[in-house]
Amino acid sequence: MVRKVIEMETKNYTVVIYTENQVGVLTQVANVFSRRSLNIHSLSANASAFEGIHTITIDTVATPKKIEETVKQLEKRVDTVRVFCYSEDEVVYREMALYKVSTNSMISAGNIEAILQVYNARILEINSNFTVISKVGTTDETRRLYDELCKCGLMQFQRSGRAVVSRERQEPLMEYLRKREEMNENR
Repeated sequence: MVRKVIEMETKNYTVVIYTENQVGVLTQVANVFSRRSLNIHSLSANASAFEGIHTITIDTVATPKKIEETVKQLEKRVDTVRVFCYSEDEVVYREMALYKVSTNSMISAGNIEAILQVYNARILEINSNFTVISKVGTTDETRRLYDELCKCGLMQFQRSGRAVVSRERQEPLMEYLRKREEMNENR
């Protein structure tokens, strides 16, 4: 009975997928998550530090068994170079959030400087109609600032996907590529 309870517990995972840059890869990756009934909470896709290889970073909540099956399915894809799955304590991550606030409401509130200092946020643009504020932080930090700015006439809000680095000493893909290169040379 204890084992069944453990298998059913869900937790947050960050899945980092390194792929070749091919048309339709993102759709196919999203389909793998959809077929397994996993909701994508955050998604970021961009070029990696390695030429020709792109990174897709996905934040999701799953059971250990379901995330393991998902990673195995993703690794079977021809254009997947490597997939890494991390729990929250295995990564350092940040998101960027932009907040557009009514300039008049912000001035009327009178405490915007204190809010910016408390949340370590900064003003990117200010004009007579609106002010754009930027915040880099965790999901909870950007959400708390969102809640605070709602009181000051928040007009628009946008948050990026996660930017993630593992707590491992070396980039895991670098080690994988080095070993793959050694195998190719020994053939």
